[in-house]
Amino acid sequence: MQITADPSKAQRIDMILREIDSLPTLPAIAMRLLTLTASDDSSANEVTELISSDPVMTGKILSMCKRASLGVRADAVTIDKAVVLLGFEAVRMAVLSIKVFDVFDKPAPEPTDPDATAATNNTFDRVNFWRHSLAVGVAAELIATAHPDARDLPRSEAFVCGLMHDMGKLALDFILPKAFARVVELTELNNGNIAELERRVIGIDHHTAGKRLAEQWQLPRQILDTMWMHSSSYETLPRLEHRRLVGLIGLADLIVRRQHIGYSGNFTFERDPEQLAEVMGLNPKVIETLGPKLYDELQRREGILDLDGQPSRELYLESIQRANQTLWRLNSAREKRTRLATVQSEVLDGITAFFTAATPGRTVQDAMDSVVASARAVLGKGYTALIYEPPQHGEAARASWLICEYDHEGAATRSELIAPPLHAPSLTTLDQAAPDPAAIMPWVVDALTSNGDAREIQMLPLNCAWGVAAVMVHDLPRLPPTKQLDAITSCWGAAIASASQHEDARRLGEELAQTNRALAEAQDRLLHSESMARLGEMAAGAAHEMNNPLAVISGRSQMLAMSIDPGSKNGQAAKTIVEQCKRLTDLITSLRMFAEPPEPERRSCDIGTVLDDAVRRTRSDSPKPTGAQIAISVKVQSGLPTVSLDPDQIGLAIRELLLNAVQSSPRSSITITGRIDTDDQLLVIQVSDDGGGMNGYTLAHAMDPFFSAKPAGRQAGMGLSRAKQLVESHGGQLGLRSAPNVGTVATMSIPLDSQE
Repeated sequence: MQITADPSKAQRIDMILREIDSLPTLPAIAMRLLTLTASDDSSANEVTELISSDPVMTGKILSMCKRASLGVRADAVTIDKAVVLLGFEAVRMAVLSIKVFDVFDKPAPEPTDPDATAATNNTFDRVNFWRHSLAVGVAAELIATAHPDARDLPRSEAFVCGLMHDMGKLALDFILPKAFARVVELTELNNGNIAELERRVIGIDHHTAGKRLAEQWQLPRQILDTMWMHSSSYETLPRLEHRRLVGLIGLADLIVRRQHIGYSGNFTFERDPEQLAEVMGLNPKVIETLGPKLYDELQRREGILDLDGQPSRELYLESIQRANQTLWRLNSAREKRTRLATVQSEVLDGITAFFTAATPGRTVQDAMDSVVASARAVLGKGYTALIYEPPQHGEAARASWLICEYDHEGAATRSELIAPPLHAPSLTTLDQAAPDPAAIMPWVVDALTSNGDAREIQMLPLNCAWGVAAVMVHDLPRLPPTKQLDAITSCWGAAIASASQHEDARRLGEELAQTNRALAEAQDRLLHSESMARLGEMAAGAAHEMNNPLAVISGRSQMLAMSIDPGSKNGQAAKTIVEQCKRLTDLITSLRMFAEPPEPERRSCDIGTVLDDAVRRTRSDSPKPTGAQIAISVKVQSGLPTVSLDPDQIGLAIRELLLNAVQSSPRSSITITGRIDTDDQLLVIQVSDDGGGMNGYTLAHAMDPFFSAKPAGRQAGMGLSRAKQLVESHGGQLGLRSAPNVGTVATMSIPLDSQE
């Protein structure tokens, strides 16, 4: 595989993972055989039939049986006898060895391949790699066998998981031989951990590669998790059903590495095997006596598999003794020289990465999330919480503290404001010399240790220029020396303090803008109220003054119309006077209603009946033939309860909306719907049409009194204003949504519990 020059880290990792996903899958016969040999219900006949279908596997199993010296003549061995004599576990071992070697047994690259030189000079010793993997499987099996009561440690699964735990290295060697050869070389030179160098040189380690490989091969979950997490600290492993099985493989790997059996690429030893066994609830004495059994069983298994260069037991012991002596000298000298430099480098890298990832204008929560991510990278994984004291003013000073908790994977699990205990010191007054948090603030343990061990909890103030910006409560495992710790915690504290100042300034700016908007809106409402009050007074006076002369005109015109021939010219003129008087009477009635809104007379009503009556009266009142031609459909929510309202007033409001929709010349139909909004306890009635719609100016003034967008000869412009007033008298609201050539939707919302 070729990689373009200087790709970004994210692109490179994505390319590598895609290559892993494209690896050949584990043959189906191997997957089937693994399933059969892992099941207590499987029979030898099923295994025999499956092995017989693969000539290569058949030959390997027969060869293993002959070399195993089981007291059977070579010419008398058949595949069914071999399966019975060897047992399912030996068969599983052979299957995995054969099929995994088949997948990764690639031909030599062509001379034009840029990885050709690396492939031919690859320093990765596959024979010793398999010897290490086999030894881990044997060690895990022996430990599981020594604990027969541990149901979560089945010996057969322990062996297979141990054998497969490092398959990610084969995948990386197969995909990137040149880069992986460099990783192996650097590991040998520095006596370090191959996983760390894999991440630096390649971008991912063999744990991630093994996980993707297991997913590609569809291996059982316990094998996948073992390949992925076997090197993680047992205390940080997630709560899986097979958690102890994963920890067992890590323990077996540690034992085999300490014995220098085969090649693992990890020369670091984090803890003592006996101590780890005790943490896992295993018998430490089993670990102490494991050595001789391990070599005997490993030598037997190697003989069955016929690994090249098989050493004798004496050679193993001699090589282990020399390796231990050499490693002791090298590690003692190297650890003294490099421990401080490594810590300083990690802290500096952490500070650089922290500030590189920082973005301007982030919130306090974002800053705290970044601090926790940086702490996990520098100090290791563990439980973490941050306590932050938001800036308070006046009587609300120190009214609350913000607590953010994070789990062992760095994910936020809790973020809330709490009231600090009485007489608690201000967080800004704490210093680096503060004692254990349980001694100065006993409530901290109760409030924060839901995900951590109270015995391991420590408090770490994050300082800034004027004090402590926040307090970190944690059980992180790798605390650097004081100077390095002060450097990085000061960076974290400065970031939180800066975010706090920025957030406070932004909050004050938003509050000022909101106050200005509220003031402008209040002024607009006041002006509108004053205008409406003056208009109401004028309308009331005008209606009173016009009513008496209008009554005289209307009465005389009606008498005149009755005394004249209706078909004559004068008769038509008298009829017109009567009609216009009626129109003026309706206008005066609207003015009175506007000036003195009537109180609604509520009673229990069926909303469907109210809507149907409004539609019927709209059809009769609409000009012919327009009203009769337009379809009006009524849709009422099923099971709608009765509603307390004034049916006359709400019916009039609905008719005004329907009339407005009819006059918009809809292209198809008008729809009126009625439903109950249970969340807000509202009666919602909508009238929608697909007519000409309104532009922005018309929509903004549509419900103003006497406003109309129609040309000369228009109506008085009181319909929507009157509908709005009737809805508001019920404590509701009337809203319009419209667009030119799209249509209009009018929505009235009336509270169900309104008593106005």
